[in-house]
Amino acid sequence: MPNQREGRSYIIQSVEKACRLLQALAADDVEELGLTELAVRLGFNKNQVFRLVKTLEVWGLVEQNPQTERYRLGTALLYLAGHVQRGMGLVRAATPVLDRLALETGETIHLVALHGLEAVLVDARESPQPVRLTARLGGRYPLHAGACPLAILAALPADWQARVLEQAPQLPRYTDRTVVDPAELRRLLAQVRADGFAISDNDVDPGARAVGAAILDSSGWPVGAVSVAGPAARLSLEHLRRLGEVVRVAAAEIGARLGMTARQGAGLAPRQPRLARGQKA
Repeated sequence: MPNQREGRSYIIQSVEKACRLLQALAADDVEELGLTELAVRLGFNKNQVFRLVKTLEVWGLVEQNPQTERYRLGTALLYLAGHVQRGMGLVRAATPVLDRLALETGETIHLVALHGLEAVLVDARESPQPVRLTARLGGRYPLHAGACPLAILAALPADWQARVLEQAPQLPRYTDRTVVDPAELRRLLAQVRADGFAISDNDVDPGARAVGAAILDSSGWPVGAVSVAGPAARLSLEHLRRLGEVVRVAAAEIGARLGMTARQGAGLAPRQPRLARGQKA
């Protein structure tokens, strides 16, 4: 509900009317409403209601039932609500797990969140060792390279993966180990799904390695990922694979804690399909 203490001089009336329409469709006694019913409930004329619903329909916030020609809330609201829930809950849910991983491994720990088709670094624990990996909080990374981004990409549904794969030849090549060939990237993602974790071997920064696993919410949607990262001279591939199981378990724990946080609050989780085991990208 709007804050009644705030002055109304900055209110945009058309936006306020759209918000009132969304609230009308969210009423407990409503599943769908027609234009006339909306006009009566809101006290707007029918032409105003028509223009509002058509605008909101373009953005997926309202949708029309083709059988009844009545209107209901759109699925884009699930994505928005889920984004709010993830942004508030992911770091909080991950905090004790990140702290434990940092102590257990002595290496840098990264936590990223999925935002659109990018991975955003939202939290980290730096290694206490003199030679260590560092990264900037808030940094954004494409999904085709790096342990956390690759883990997320492998857990996304096939249609989302396709949006990245079709851009592959134009994606940045950070080193000569960065995979930008679509067929090779598909093979790499299949390996990540089989292992349950992704290994980054000098594909983003020369001399750096990492292992990461996707964090899934209660619907199986990859909301982010967690990784252990360090210098290649200290992290052999054999050691990384051993750490892979540790990171995979940590990611599952964060996902479970995130689910507990969501149940304690009022946020909606996004209803996105989980990529089935063995399904090809």
